Amino acid sequence: MAKKQVLAKVAADLERGHVHPAMQRLASLTAAYPDDLELRARRAALYRQVGNVAEAGRWGFLGEDTDAREVAAFERAYGSPWRRLRALRVTADPSGRLGPAADARFALLLEQAGRDGPVTWTDDGPRPGPSSWRDGLGCLVAAVIGAVLVTLCVVGLVTVLRWVF
Repeated sequence: MAKKQVLAKVAADLERGHVHPAMQRLASLTAAYPDDLELRARRAALYRQVGNVAEAGRWGFLGEDTDAREVAAFERAYGSPWRRLRALRVTADPSGRLGPAADARFALLLEQAGRDGPVTWTDDGPRPGPSSWRDGLGCLVAAVIGAVLVTLCVVGLVTVLRWVF
């Protein structure tokens, strides 16, 4: 269904006082168009209307009309900078397309997330950048343990087969 048609249905839902279906429709639209700032603003306005301050801060974070109370609620709800960055669900770096207040907020969030390692933008959105060898150490240990277990199973199976035959 086209974006305009869905937005018309959202407006009709809100006219009838059906907030939940309107929220679901806007959620579907923002999933389909994650970088559309207008849809984010509409979703934030709807969350403001129902009194969900944290979600209003989340969806309005990239907008100019989000107040400090909403941003603070969003930050409390999503404690770490990386959780907040992922919660925004953007697929491309919106810097440069934002107004001055939102651009400053987003730059600060990128800086905070970057303290744990560089922020790399992929087709799916922001990801931690290249990591050190220590980050892969757990995977290496798990692989070695897995290889040892497989070897022990094969040796055990061979031993049992020799007993039987």
